[in-house]
Amino acid sequence: MVKRRAIIHVTGIVQGVGFRPFVYRVAKSLSLMGYVLNLGDAGVEIVVEGTEKQIKKLINSIKNDLPSISRIDTLDSKWAPAENTFSEFVIHKSSIERNDEAIPVLPPDIAICNDCVKDLLDPQSSWYQYGFTSCAACGPRYSTITDLPYDRRNTTMIDFPLCDTCNTGYTNPLDRRYHAQTTACDTCGPRYRLVDRDENNFTDENPIVAIAKLIDDGSIAALQGIAGTHIATKTSDAGPIEILRERKKRFQRPFALMVRDFDTLKELVNINKLEERIITSWRRPIVLASKKSNSCVLPLIQESVLDVIAPGLDSIGVMLPYSPMHHLLFKYSKELALVMTSANPTGMPMYIDPKTILKELGSIADYFLLHDRRIDQRSDDSVVKLTSEDNPVFIRRARGYVPEPLVFNGPWKSLKILGVGPEEKATGALAKSGRVYMTQYIGDTNQVENIEFLTQAIDHMKHLLNISKLDGVACDLHPEFLSTELAEQITSENDIPLFRVQHHHAHLSSLIVDGLIPIDNRIVCITADGYGYGEDGTAWGGEVLVGGLKDYERKGGLIAQDYTGGDLSAVYSSRAFLGIVGDKMESEKILQILASAEVSPSQKITEDMLDILVKASNRKLNTVRSTSTGRVLDSVAVALGICTENSYDGECPMKLEAIARRSDIQLDMEFIKSSYGQVLDTTHLLLQIIELREKGLNRSELAYAAQQSIGRGLAEIACEVAKEEGILHVGFSGGVALNRIITKSIANHIQENKLVSIFHSFVPLGDGGVSVGQVATAAARLIES
Repeated sequence: MVKRRAIIHVTGIVQGVGFRPFVYRVAKSLSLMGYVLNLGDAGVEIVVEGTEKQIKKLINSIKNDLPSISRIDTLDSKWAPAENTFSEFVIHKSSIERNDEAIPVLPPDIAICNDCVKDLLDPQSSWYQYGFTSCAACGPRYSTITDLPYDRRNTTMIDFPLCDTCNTGYTNPLDRRYHAQTTACDTCGPRYRLVDRDENNFTDENPIVAIAKLIDDGSIAALQGIAGTHIATKTSDAGPIEILRERKKRFQRPFALMVRDFDTLKELVNINKLEERIITSWRRPIVLASKKSNSCVLPLIQESVLDVIAPGLDSIGVMLPYSPMHHLLFKYSKELALVMTSANPTGMPMYIDPKTILKELGSIADYFLLHDRRIDQRSDDSVVKLTSEDNPVFIRRARGYVPEPLVFNGPWKSLKILGVGPEEKATGALAKSGRVYMTQYIGDTNQVENIEFLTQAIDHMKHLLNISKLDGVACDLHPEFLSTELAEQITSENDIPLFRVQHHHAHLSSLIVDGLIPIDNRIVCITADGYGYGEDGTAWGGEVLVGGLKDYERKGGLIAQDYTGGDLSAVYSSRAFLGIVGDKMESEKILQILASAEVSPSQKITEDMLDILVKASNRKLNTVRSTSTGRVLDSVAVALGICTENSYDGECPMKLEAIARRSDIQLDMEFIKSSYGQVLDTTHLLLQIIELREKGLNRSELAYAAQQSIGRGLAEIACEVAKEEGILHVGFSGGVALNRIITKSIANHIQENKLVSIFHSFVPLGDGGVSVGQVATAAARLIES
């Protein structure tokens, strides 16, 4: 039979996931000759000779039988006559050449596979009880990569030369540890050690086994892991959790749980098939799921303990073990679940260096499980929530997902653009070759430490993407953000253009990219959140915008309110409440409402204080004018006696959503004509809620009605604007889009009006997605200019 040659080029997630050994095995089984190799940062090249039938079988197998973690974005093949230059099929050493226009798809960190778990627990295995067990199909990737191609020399595992046993598997193409860049064993690899606060070695036994026993006894432990560090404690007793709250000064913010296995997890929370697929996937994110309401959920976890873990909320963040260390913890612990919270103060980067962990967490943890493998890129756990039965969205996109890119096709394919994100919940984003690469979750960049983290994450991504020269940088419109200063510095030093993008326009643009909307289309976008610096210098947060990537118009939203105390109204919801109804009600009545809500003694408002605040509001002294949806939800929570303070971001709105129960109550909505369009009168809405509450209506039903009405009010304005403008797509973005009641209300109204709804899926819907929108808008403006 006539032999032919095929040159096959594959891009996607094909490096660091066992793809080359897979191709090798298939090619050998088909008696094909040739080679496969990593092309630096440009995918994988396969050159093969054999019959056309055999080669087509190889291509078909690559498309349909590839390793589960792999993903093919493109597969191109060119045919030529055979040259008969090969005597066997081999795996060539990776190319070190870099292609300026390549589309690298870098592998994220991957949860331990079932085969490695078996090795971990098998006394006859070389990897028995070894806390860093991995193979070509699992283990850390992005957290260890220092350069491309993805080879051991370009990871932090370069510090650990392989022993003879590990090298045998590493060099055998038929072994599942063939070219597994993070493979190692207790003889040659990184190791854990267990120390107390004074850095005294605590035990001679396996340190993971020892820390499991200490946690069972009620100790609080710092656990250094794959890409970061957790603080962990037991859940069979509320005592250690309450001690942890006191030490971290985190009295209300919910903790996440790591659960022993999926069967146990199903007993703790209600979970549908889609949530199951997400939580059991190799990405292993935290999934926010609703608590089961039994008096005793599990023999070792009381419902009252769940209330200590997530106070006042009806959902809880749960995840499954994803590292060898986690599996060993649960093997030797009696606990069914452990509290797992990031090892950092609120708003600061997570600690990843053993010395820093010991220094900074000495007042929080009793014991420290530390290791000697460098973490090159820290990443928090990703957090996912379903805002409807079939729509998962990112609250936080980090470990397990970063740095996978999203498609960003358009005339700007050759441009290299950076977006530095907003101030809160920030990420950075880089556009190259028709893709956008987001950094891991950074946090609030009003802290110098987080700006340094953002800068380092961007520089690392630029290096991996082989970006030496940017074409432009985008930042927020706010002139005083540290991220704005960073963008100004970069553009000044490199003599490149700076694009200032209004916060909510960036949300709109991110939704266009996320929804794969044609780049020249305009959409109507409801953007609802706590704060964004507006074009007019006021605080925006409840907007109906019309626009595309390049520009936008403000067409409506929520009525602007004057909130007393400036930024304090974002923390103390009682001030937001006063800003909306303070001059519409008698002082005695206001004090009764505030007294009925849960409030800390230090924040209790007296009659004299109330008089001062109301007068200040009436005279517009130290007030902030804002259309914030977040402040309206805060005020509803106050009116219904739920809470009066956001001790963590979004506390009042989250507790308001948690208490809500489906209701047929219909609130009357009033719309007012503003200078830029129709706005929903939230004062009228709040006064109705207060009145109906006084009449004895159920507060859970009123909570539902209030949120449903806010969603419907915004949707009515948006759909009317869409019809007037002849626009088909209506979307919803911003942090409030996490609210299931509001999201469903908006989706229903869009459907009733026979328009097409757009919601986020790949890009975080909150401020974590703003950097993507900044990049998209900058690209569109740069092309025009």
